[in-house]
Amino acid sequence: MSAQLWALAVAGIVVLAAACLEALRSRRARRLVLATAPPALRSTSPQVGRSEEPYILYFTGNSCSVCRTHQEPALARLGDVRVDKVDAVAERTLADRFHVYTLPTTVVMAADGQPLHVNYGYAPAPKLQRQLAEARGTALRSAATA
Repeated sequence: MSAQLWALAVAGIVVLAAACLEALRSRRARRLVLATAPPALRSTSPQVGRSEEPYILYFTGNSCSVCRTHQEPALARLGDVRVDKVDAVAERTLADRFHVYTLPTTVVMAADGQPLHVNYGYAPAPKLQRQLAEARGTALRSAATA
């Protein structure tokens, strides 16, 4: 086997390993956000609080082209859903609570202010619609058992 093929194989393995590590980091951050959402989160930030319906926190930035070209049109397709746009640079404390290191990031919040789904990177409208429907179903189930 030539040296070029060996170099290509090694480069492929390095890229695959980096992708796996990033997927694990992202999965761990999602679990951490969903498992450890502090109750104070609802009371300390003007963007996060009680609502009648599930809503979306949308973390963006001035230099995020994917936010403008993909995420914002996807959010517009959701219809009458509350979307709280958060500048991840200006609101760094809030962004840190959700482990936002990738833009765009969307967080589907339950009506009571608890995070249900965290999407790092672009989240298409159908995915967000499924997550919002699940959030509405969770609210209906918890109201029925109360």
